[in-house]
Amino acid sequence: MSPSALLIAIEFLTPLRLRRVQRWEDRDFGAALGWFPVVGLLIGGVLLLLDRILAPLLPPMPTAALLLAALALLTGGLHLDGLADTADGLAVQGDRATRLGVMSEGNIGPAGVMALALVLLVQWSALVSLEPSLRASGLLIAPSLARWSATPVAMLFRPARPRGIGHALQQGVWPFAAPFSTALMVVIAVALFGVAGLALPLIAAVSALAIAGATSRMLDGVTGDTFGASIEVAQAAVLIALVIAGGRGWLLPMFFA
Repeated sequence: MSPSALLIAIEFLTPLRLRRVQRWEDRDFGAALGWFPVVGLLIGGVLLLLDRILAPLLPPMPTAALLLAALALLTGGLHLDGLADTADGLAVQGDRATRLGVMSEGNIGPAGVMALALVLLVQWSALVSLEPSLRASGLLIAPSLARWSATPVAMLFRPARPRGIGHALQQGVWPFAAPFSTALMVVIAVALFGVAGLALPLIAAVSALAIAGATSRMLDGVTGDTFGASIEVAQAAVLIALVIAGGRGWLLPMFFA
Protein backbone atom coordinates (compact mmCIF):
# COMPACT_ATOMS: atom_id res chain seq x y z
CA MET A 1 0.00 0.00 0.00
CA SER A 2 1.44 3.36 -1.03
CA PRO A 3 1.84 6.29 1.40
CA SER A 4 -0.39 8.37 -0.90
CA ALA A 5 -3.25 5.96 -0.18
CA LEU A 6 -2.91 6.76 3.52
CA LEU A 7 -3.10 10.48 2.77
CA ILE A 8 -6.24 9.93 0.68
CA ALA A 9 -7.82 7.94 3.53
CA ILE A 10 -7.07 10.73 6.02
CA GLU A 11 -8.38 13.42 3.70
CA PHE A 12 -11.55 11.47 2.91
CA LEU A 13 -12.43 10.27 6.40
CA THR A 14 -11.58 13.51 8.23
CA PRO A 15 -11.86 17.23 7.42
CA LEU A 16 -8.04 17.45 7.25
CA ARG A 17 -6.59 18.56 3.91
CA LEU A 18 -2.90 17.73 3.81
CA ARG A 19 -2.33 18.54 0.15
CA ARG A 20 -3.70 20.83 -2.50
CA VAL A 21 -5.00 17.89 -4.56
CA GLN A 22 -8.81 17.90 -4.54
CA ARG A 23 -9.60 15.01 -6.90
CA TRP A 24 -8.41 11.41 -6.88
CA GLU A 25 -8.38 8.67 -9.47
CA ASP A 26 -10.92 5.95 -8.69
CA ARG A 27 -8.29 3.22 -8.32
CA ASP A 28 -6.16 5.34 -5.98
CA PHE A 29 -9.25 6.20 -3.95
CA GLY A 30 -10.22 2.53 -3.73
CA ALA A 31 -6.72 1.60 -2.60
CA ALA A 32 -7.10 4.02 0.32
CA LEU A 33 -9.64 1.57 1.75
CA GLY A 34 -6.66 -0.40 3.02
CA TRP A 35 -5.79 2.38 5.45
CA PHE A 36 -9.29 2.96 6.82
CA PRO A 37 -8.61 0.99 10.06
CA VAL A 38 -5.54 3.14 10.78
CA VAL A 39 -7.46 6.37 10.32
CA GLY A 40 -10.19 4.96 12.57
CA LEU A 41 -7.56 4.14 15.18
CA LEU A 42 -6.25 7.72 15.03
CA ILE A 43 -9.79 9.04 15.49
CA GLY A 44 -10.18 6.68 18.44
CA GLY A 45 -6.95 8.03 19.92
CA VAL A 46 -8.36 11.56 19.86
CA LEU A 47 -11.55 10.32 21.53
CA LEU A 48 -9.52 8.55 24.21
CA LEU A 49 -7.52 11.70 24.93
CA LEU A 50 -10.71 13.76 25.13
CA ASP A 51 -12.30 11.17 27.42
CA ARG A 52 -9.33 11.34 29.78
CA ILE A 53 -9.70 15.11 29.94
CA LEU A 54 -13.48 15.12 30.44
CA ALA A 55 -13.88 12.18 32.82
CA PRO A 56 -12.67 14.05 35.95
CA LEU A 57 -14.82 17.06 35.07
CA LEU A 58 -18.18 15.64 33.99
CA PRO A 59 -20.55 12.74 34.74
CA PRO A 60 -20.69 9.87 32.21
CA MET A 61 -23.75 11.09 30.28
CA PRO A 62 -22.52 14.53 29.19
CA THR A 63 -19.07 13.04 28.59
CA ALA A 64 -20.56 10.51 26.19
CA ALA A 65 -22.53 13.26 24.42
CA LEU A 66 -19.38 15.34 23.96
CA LEU A 67 -17.48 12.32 22.65
CA LEU A 68 -20.15 11.75 20.01
CA ALA A 69 -20.06 15.43 19.10
CA ALA A 70 -16.29 15.23 18.75
CA LEU A 71 -16.62 12.11 16.61
CA ALA A 72 -19.03 13.91 14.29
CA LEU A 73 -16.63 16.84 13.98
CA LEU A 74 -13.62 14.59 13.42
CA THR A 75 -15.38 12.92 10.51
CA GLY A 76 -17.16 15.98 9.17
CA GLY A 77 -20.48 14.20 9.69
CA LEU A 78 -19.71 12.16 6.56
CA HIS A 79 -21.08 8.83 7.72
CA LEU A 80 -24.04 10.34 9.56
CA ASP A 81 -25.06 12.02 6.33
CA GLY A 82 -24.83 8.68 4.55
CA LEU A 83 -26.96 7.05 7.22
CA ALA A 84 -29.69 9.68 6.89
CA ASP A 85 -29.68 9.59 3.08
CA THR A 86 -29.82 5.79 3.04
CA ALA A 87 -32.77 5.72 5.43
CA ASP A 88 -34.64 8.31 3.36
CA GLY A 89 -33.94 6.44 0.14
CA LEU A 90 -35.10 3.09 1.45
CA ALA A 91 -38.22 4.57 3.02
CA VAL A 92 -39.52 6.26 -0.12
CA GLN A 93 -42.18 4.52 -2.21
CA GLY A 94 -40.92 4.10 -5.74
CA ASP A 95 -38.57 2.29 -8.05
CA ARG A 96 -34.78 2.09 -7.98
CA ALA A 97 -34.32 5.38 -9.84
CA THR A 98 -36.65 7.21 -7.45
CA ARG A 99 -34.80 5.91 -4.40
CA LEU A 100 -31.41 6.85 -5.84
CA GLY A 101 -32.77 10.29 -6.68
CA VAL A 102 -33.92 10.87 -3.11
CA MET A 103 -30.53 9.75 -1.76
CA SER A 104 -28.64 12.10 -4.07
CA GLU A 105 -30.70 15.15 -3.08
CA GLY A 106 -29.13 15.37 0.37
CA ASN A 107 -32.26 16.70 2.11
CA ILE A 108 -33.00 14.86 5.35
CA GLY A 109 -36.54 13.56 5.67
CA PRO A 110 -38.41 11.90 8.56
CA ALA A 111 -36.80 8.49 8.00
CA GLY A 112 -33.33 10.03 8.00
CA VAL A 113 -34.00 11.94 11.22
CA MET A 114 -35.32 8.80 12.89
CA ALA A 115 -32.30 6.75 11.76
CA LEU A 116 -29.89 9.37 13.08
CA ALA A 117 -31.70 9.63 16.40
CA LEU A 118 -31.83 5.87 16.95
CA VAL A 119 -28.23 5.13 15.97
CA LEU A 120 -26.84 8.05 17.97
CA LEU A 121 -28.96 7.04 20.97
CA VAL A 122 -27.55 3.52 20.81
CA GLN A 123 -23.99 4.81 20.54
CA TRP A 124 -24.50 7.30 23.38
CA SER A 125 -26.05 4.74 25.72
CA ALA A 126 -23.23 2.29 24.98
CA LEU A 127 -20.57 4.90 25.72
CA VAL A 128 -22.29 5.70 29.01
CA SER A 129 -22.40 2.01 29.92
CA LEU A 130 -18.89 0.90 28.94
CA GLU A 131 -17.04 -0.87 31.75
CA PRO A 132 -14.11 1.25 32.98
CA SER A 133 -11.69 -1.59 32.26
CA LEU A 134 -12.74 -1.72 28.59
CA ARG A 135 -13.34 1.96 28.04
CA ALA A 136 -9.93 2.99 26.71
CA SER A 137 -9.50 0.02 24.39
CA GLY A 138 -13.15 0.29 23.31
CA LEU A 139 -12.77 3.94 22.34
CA LEU A 140 -9.75 3.02 20.26
CA ILE A 141 -11.14 0.01 18.46
CA ALA A 142 -14.76 1.01 17.74
CA PRO A 143 -13.95 3.76 15.19
CA SER A 144 -11.30 1.53 13.63
CA LEU A 145 -13.61 -1.46 13.24
CA ALA A 146 -16.42 0.73 11.92
CA ARG A 147 -14.25 2.13 9.13
CA TRP A 148 -12.79 -1.27 8.34
CA SER A 149 -16.35 -2.59 7.88
CA ALA A 150 -16.43 -0.76 4.54
CA THR A 151 -14.01 -3.45 3.28
CA PRO A 152 -16.39 -6.46 3.37
CA VAL A 153 -19.13 -4.28 1.88
CA ALA A 154 -16.85 -3.31 -1.02
CA MET A 155 -15.82 -6.94 -1.46
CA LEU A 156 -19.32 -8.43 -1.64
CA PHE A 157 -21.60 -5.82 -3.22
CA ARG A 158 -21.47 -4.12 -6.57
CA PRO A 159 -21.97 -0.37 -7.00
CA ALA A 160 -25.49 0.90 -7.71
CA ARG A 161 -24.15 3.73 -9.86
CA PRO A 162 -21.49 3.71 -12.61
CA ARG A 163 -19.62 6.49 -10.79
CA GLY A 164 -19.37 8.04 -7.35
CA ILE A 165 -17.87 6.96 -4.03
CA GLY A 166 -19.46 3.52 -4.03
CA HIS A 167 -18.03 2.78 -7.46
CA ALA A 168 -14.61 4.28 -6.67
CA LEU A 169 -14.12 2.27 -3.46
CA GLN A 170 -14.50 -0.96 -5.38
CA GLN A 171 -11.97 -0.08 -8.06
CA GLY A 172 -8.98 -0.59 -5.77
CA VAL A 173 -10.27 -3.10 -3.24
CA TRP A 174 -8.32 -5.91 -4.95
CA PRO A 175 -5.64 -7.17 -4.92
CA PHE A 176 -4.16 -5.25 -1.97
CA ALA A 177 -6.63 -3.03 -0.10
CA ALA A 178 -8.98 -5.75 1.18
CA PRO A 179 -6.35 -8.18 2.55
CA PHE A 180 -4.19 -5.32 3.84
CA SER A 181 -7.00 -3.62 5.78
CA THR A 182 -8.23 -6.95 7.16
CA ALA A 183 -4.74 -7.92 8.30
CA LEU A 184 -4.38 -4.54 10.00
CA MET A 185 -7.73 -4.97 11.72
CA VAL A 186 -6.83 -8.42 12.98
CA VAL A 187 -3.55 -7.08 14.42
CA ILE A 188 -5.34 -4.16 16.10
CA ALA A 189 -8.07 -6.38 17.60
CA VAL A 190 -5.61 -8.97 18.94
CA ALA A 191 -3.25 -6.29 20.25
CA LEU A 192 -6.05 -4.62 22.22
CA PHE A 193 -8.05 -7.66 23.40
CA GLY A 194 -6.09 -10.82 22.61
CA VAL A 195 -7.52 -13.65 20.52
CA ALA A 196 -11.00 -13.05 21.94
CA GLY A 197 -10.95 -9.67 20.25
CA LEU A 198 -11.32 -11.38 16.87
CA ALA A 199 -15.04 -11.64 17.57
CA LEU A 200 -15.33 -7.87 17.20
CA PRO A 201 -14.43 -7.68 13.47
CA LEU A 202 -16.99 -10.40 12.85
CA ILE A 203 -19.68 -8.36 14.63
CA ALA A 204 -18.71 -5.23 12.69
CA ALA A 205 -18.77 -7.10 9.37
CA VAL A 206 -22.14 -8.77 9.98
CA SER A 207 -23.83 -5.52 10.96
CA ALA A 208 -22.36 -3.60 8.01
CA LEU A 209 -23.26 -6.36 5.57
CA ALA A 210 -26.83 -6.45 6.90
CA ILE A 211 -27.29 -2.78 6.02
CA ALA A 212 -25.56 -3.20 2.67
CA GLY A 213 -27.67 -6.26 1.88
CA ALA A 214 -30.93 -4.45 2.58
CA THR A 215 -29.81 -1.53 0.45
CA SER A 216 -28.58 -3.71 -2.39
CA ARG A 217 -31.91 -5.51 -2.65
CA MET A 218 -33.71 -2.20 -3.23
CA LEU A 219 -31.06 -0.40 -5.28
CA ASP A 220 -29.42 -3.31 -7.09
CA GLY A 221 -26.11 -2.33 -5.53
CA VAL A 222 -24.59 0.00 -2.95
CA THR A 223 -23.69 3.69 -2.96
CA GLY A 224 -21.36 5.94 -0.99
CA ASP A 225 -24.28 6.62 1.34
CA THR A 226 -24.57 2.88 1.95
CA PHE A 227 -20.96 2.76 3.09
CA GLY A 228 -21.60 5.64 5.50
CA ALA A 229 -24.69 3.95 6.92
CA SER A 230 -22.82 0.66 7.29
CA ILE A 231 -20.00 2.38 9.16
CA GLU A 232 -22.35 4.09 11.64
CA VAL A 233 -24.35 0.91 12.28
CA ALA A 234 -21.16 -1.15 12.66
CA GLN A 235 -19.84 1.37 15.17
CA ALA A 236 -23.04 1.12 17.20
CA ALA A 237 -22.96 -2.69 17.05
CA VAL A 238 -19.35 -2.85 18.23
CA LEU A 239 -20.03 -0.51 21.15
CA ILE A 240 -23.02 -2.58 22.23
CA ALA A 241 -20.93 -5.76 21.92
CA LEU A 242 -18.28 -4.19 24.14
CA VAL A 243 -20.91 -3.35 26.77
CA ILE A 244 -22.21 -6.94 26.72
CA ALA A 245 -18.74 -8.48 26.76
CA GLY A 246 -17.53 -6.17 29.51
CA GLY A 247 -20.47 -6.99 31.76
CA ARG A 248 -19.80 -10.73 31.43
CA GLY A 249 -16.02 -10.71 31.45
CA TRP A 250 -15.76 -12.08 27.91
CA LEU A 251 -13.14 -9.52 26.86
CA LEU A 252 -10.08 -8.44 28.77
CA PRO A 253 -7.96 -5.51 27.58
CA MET A 254 -4.32 -6.20 26.89
CA PHE A 255 -3.45 -2.55 27.61
CA PHE A 256 -5.08 0.43 29.32
CA ALA A 257 -6.58 -1.82 31.99
